[in-house]
Amino acid sequence: MSTMDREKPLQRLRRLLLWCARQAVDVFAALSGFYYSRKFAMLTSRFGRPAVRVDGTSRGFIVLEIDGLSYEHLWHAIESRQMPYLASQLRRGRMTLKRWRCGLPSTTPAAQAGLLFGCNYDIPAFRWYEKETGLSVVCKLPAASKLLQDRVAGRQPGILRGGSSYFNMFDGDASLSLFTLSALNRDRLFASSRGIGYFLLFLLNPFRSIKLLLLSLLEYTSDLTDRVLARLRGEHRLPFQGIFPLLRVVSNVVFREVQTFAVLMDIYRGVPSIYTTYYSYDEIAHHYGLDSRPARRALHELDKRVRQIDRLRRARLTRDYDLIVLADHGQTASEPFSQRY
Repeated sequence: MSTMDREKPLQRLRRLLLWCARQAVDVFAALSGFYYSRKFAMLTSRFGRPAVRVDGTSRGFIVLEIDGLSYEHLWHAIESRQMPYLASQLRRGRMTLKRWRCGLPSTTPAAQAGLLFGCNYDIPAFRWYEKETGLSVVCKLPAASKLLQDRVAGRQPGILRGGSSYFNMFDGDASLSLFTLSALNRDRLFASSRGIGYFLLFLLNPFRSIKLLLLSLLEYTSDLTDRVLARLRGEHRLPFQGIFPLLRVVSNVVFREVQTFAVLMDIYRGVPSIYTTYYSYDEIAHHYGLDSRPARRALHELDKRVRQIDRLRRARLTRDYDLIVLADHGQTASEPFSQRY
């Protein structure tokens, strides 16, 4: 038998295996679509959130903002396999990685105002004193966020009209704004209170509630362990504060799980624009360091949530979506003056 005669059966076998693989992928996609449809149809009916009318041609977009993650640290996390899903998507050409400059000041309110409204005029820092008005502005306060949004929104409409805003500083003119600082005010008290409904719906599933409890206990224990190890290694002299471990549980577990759940619900409903901010990496990096083990672990967990959201997006249950994973600014490693000297 010649070499060409031997290669023919191999080519047929290869074609057969490729055909079987394609069929398996198609079957898996169909089953996934059916599973997600049944799952989120039940959840949206419970919450009374109907599907959005989709014309079949307009694309939606999903923005997942990771607070405080610089290009260099993102690339390092991808290369060191801390974010395996993003790494795999880049390797397959399904995503592209691009650097962008947030400008000055490099703060969340200035960057997010520019992204959502195309204008960050008159936001010079995160905290400042205004001589003209006598106000001491602190952007993490809801009243200050509302004041700043009113200033920038008058110049240009937001990009989230008809969409949803979760855990952001500004709402981008979204129809639904939950746990968004600028929307936590008396004028939008009823809309803001619906966030409690989302949280209760999230807890209705016993498996999800148990998972949240276990993750919270693990995060609290991890914080105490990280402090002990840091002190033994002489890396950081972190005090054993009672409040930060609880804040770490809230931002790194509770908020993360609830906002991911809300985004998944909106993808199923066909909401045209969705924007949410994950704060866990920024909080932990400020406390432990940019390349610390807790910060790397936070990025690993965020990578899993990106995977969840992207898989549902690719199922195309209602409309096609563009997915943007971005950071508002980076950080620079530093030491407290009192610790250094």
